[in-house]
Amino acid sequence: MKLIAFFLAISILLESTLITLPLSLLIIIFASVVIRKNDVFLLAFISGLFLDILRLGTVGKSSAYFVTIVLVILAYQKKFEITSMQFIGVTVLIGALGYLFLVGANHIIFQALISTLFTATSFFVFKKTNKKALKYA
Repeated sequence: MKLIAFFLAISILLESTLITLPLSLLIIIFASVVIRKNDVFLLAFISGLFLDILRLGTVGKSSAYFVTIVLVILAYQKKFEITSMQFIGVTVLIGALGYLFLVGANHIIFQALISTLFTATSFFVFKKTNKKALKYA
């Protein structure tokens, strides 16, 4: 959890200053699928608040979206195999499209596709190197 919080802090700094890809959202989705605990809600809420404050945007908009995405993922964990590449791909694509539209980003479809490719590749590498982590999650 500390490693995920560290990467989330770096992504918030990068996302609020240099890049427009929704890295924070990608890490939150990744954490929701891997950890599968309610601790991700707090992480999503706090990271959304910090992201909104650093971006000088409406405070709470990103938090509400992040918490909603985590809620949907954790609600579907019993109905679907959330550790499959198809679930990750569809969730990231729809989540990134919605978030980028919410924050008013440019080139929404291109950024959502890049985000999906990045997350799917990261998850594929994680799944191949940490088979035990997903088995007991």
